[in-house]
Parts: sequence; C-alpha cells; structure tokens
Amino acid sequence: MKIISFIAASSNSGKTTLIEKVVRILKARGLRVAVIKHASKGFDLDQPGKDSWRFGQAGADAVLVVGPERMALMKKLDKAPVLSDLEGIVSGVDIIIEEGFKREGRNKVEVFRSNVSGEKPLCLDDPSILALVSDKQFNIPIPQFHLDDAHGVAEFIITSSKL
Repeated sequence: MKIISFIAASSNSGKTTLIEKVVRILKARGLRVAVIKHASKGFDLDQPGKDSWRFGQAGADAVLVVGPERMALMKKLDKAPVLSDLEGIVSGVDIIIEEGFKREGRNKVEVFRSNVSGEKPLCLDDPSILALVSDKQFNIPIPQFHLDDAHGVAEFIITSSKL
C-alpha cells in the first residue's frame, strides 16, 4: 500500500481540488483509494436530533452508523490520534492519500499557490518533501507539476518508488 501526504503552508492552496482530481484518475485506473483528511478546526458529522447524535449526547464514547453502502465511526478522543494509527484503520486499499498533515505526513507532496501559500514553498527548506505542485516554476531538485496537472501527479503516485 502506498501512502502520500499532500501538504501546504496555508489553506486555500488547492489541496482538496487537486486531491479530488487525483482520486478520480486513480479510481479510473482501477485502484482502491482512501483519503485521510486533517480537520484542524474540528468537525461534526452528527445532525442534532438524529439517533447517532442522541446516542452521543447520552454519553456514548463511540457510535458506529452503518448503512447499505457506507459506515461512519464517531468516537470521543482524549487527544489527537497518531497518523500511523489512522492509517491502520483504513484497510483494503492500494493508496492512502493524506491531506493536511504537515508535520506527521510521510511521502509529502507540497501544493503551493502564488499569493496564497506565502513567500516561498516549504520544499526549499524541507528535504523530506518529494514533489511540488504549483502555479509557479521553481529551481528545485524534486519533481514539479503544475496545479492543473492532476494526471502527472497521479502518474507520480503510481510510479514513484519512494512511496
């Protein structure tokens, strides 16, 4: 199983849009893909009044909602989980794409957008980044893709021996 982390210096760099395109391309190639999204500001899947919400309000530490085509686990946490633990939850896939785990991520691909992501890409100072996706060219020793080149990024994921 390959694991790749898309990171950026800031929000609105285009990570989600790029990942969405890459997932479609990988799926069209017959690969099974999972995405682990870091929601730094938190999130809640429950809707007030629904059964799962009511169980959580009653004090359940975990609620697993299962339907015919998907399931969701909502579990109260004492602290943020370690990324490797999250990877262990996902099974039966060929590729895990992680979004937003700047510090913990492995096999990092940086998404850099001019006038949004800061002065310069993180990869200029971080040798752990494997590739750069940007709307601007930089003189760097790692593979570089344009923000609109989701096919090139997907091919990099499929063929890279570093993942």
